[in-house]
This record gives sequence, C-alpha cells and structure tokens, in this order.
Amino acid sequence: MISPIFTTIVIGFLAIMVYMKATTTRFNTGDDDVIENESRANAVRKKSLDDLNYIHIPVETLPFHYEDTEKTADGPRKSINSDVILRDDENNVLRMCDRKTVNFTGMSNTDLKMTYGAPNLTVLSEYDANFTELVKALDTWGTHLIERDLKDDARKVLEFAVECRSDLKSTYINLANIYVDGFEFDRLDHITEIADSLNSLMKEPILRALRDKADLRNMF
Repeated sequence: MISPIFTTIVIGFLAIMVYMKATTTRFNTGDDDVIENESRANAVRKKSLDDLNYIHIPVETLPFHYEDTEKTADGPRKSINSDVILRDDENNVLRMCDRKTVNFTGMSNTDLKMTYGAPNLTVLSEYDANFTELVKALDTWGTHLIERDLKDDARKVLEFAVECRSDLKSTYINLANIYVDGFEFDRLDHITEIADSLNSLMKEPILRALRDKADLRNMF
C-alpha cells in the first residue's frame, strides 16, 4: 500500500515541475522576442542623419554676458559675468554650442538602431548625452537666476529648455511659478501642452505639478 505521505510528496513535486516549465516558457518567449528585435535592429544599415532635429542654442537671445571673440582668434565665446556662479552656468551652456545635440528621450538603443541604423548608435548616443547635459545646465542656470531675482533672464533660459522638450520637473515648476506670479495662465497652458507631448516617464509627474499650478487661477 502506497503511503499517503509519499503520494503527497509526488503530487507536490509534479506540481512544482509543471509550474517551473510554464514559467520558463513565458520567460523564454519574452527573451526570444527581445533577441529577435535586437537581431533585426543590428541588421539595419546606416542611414543619413541630416534630417535629425538638432538643437541650436540661441546665443544672441539668451542672457549671456560673453566676450565676443568671433572677430578674433582668441577662441570660443566665454562668459565674463562678474557673478562667479552665473559665469560658470553660462560657460556650461556656451560650451555646448559646438556639440551636436538631439533629444532621443524615450527611445531605447534598439529603437535608435532600428530607426537610424546600427552603425550610427555610438554617435546617436553621444547626441543624446549632449541633450541630457544641456537641459541640466539650463535648469541649473535658470534656478540660479531666479535665486538672484533675475526672473526675466530666468524665463528666457527655462522657456528655451522647455521648447527643447526637457523632461526635468524643476524646469517646468520654476517656469510655471514665473507665469503664475505674472498671471500669465495662457503661457502656463502652453507649457502644459508641451509636457503632455513628452515621451518620458516624467510626463505624468510634470503634468500633475502644472495642473496644481493652473488651479491657482481660480484664486484670482
């Protein structure tokens, strides 16, 4: 006679085996899809990058205090702001002028290879890294300008960052505060529309914060 304990052990063992097989199948299916997509992306030939949406820094309209060396051989523009912190902020942005910068937020390496060709991945990653560096530099500059009550200058810097489709929440909040202080709720609506178009995990947190700011219009 077979022991009930032995029967229970066997049934339990078989159940575990069935579960492990089903789980492995699910995971392998997912892995197979990833591997297949990556293989397809790696086979995409190099494409022209001429039509990329390159970001150009408007040095003539942003509040730089730079030394105009274009007419000489002294080198690139450099800030001569007497405020050391703002001078560093300006130079951090100015040095980005000669770098190719593109916003690829939300696109994976596989997406980039599939869209623009695998051989372009290295240079595209560089362009994307430049974008991250630029929007962080703009955000820092804008914050320091606000701290010095230079809100008109801060507005120009932060508006440029938003037009570049930055996904830094602090950029939107600082700019929204400027708009609310000036009762410019139409401008607040505008940057909310931009935030709603972002391809970023930060989209919803930014939208929630902007909508909270928009609710303040009912107080006036």
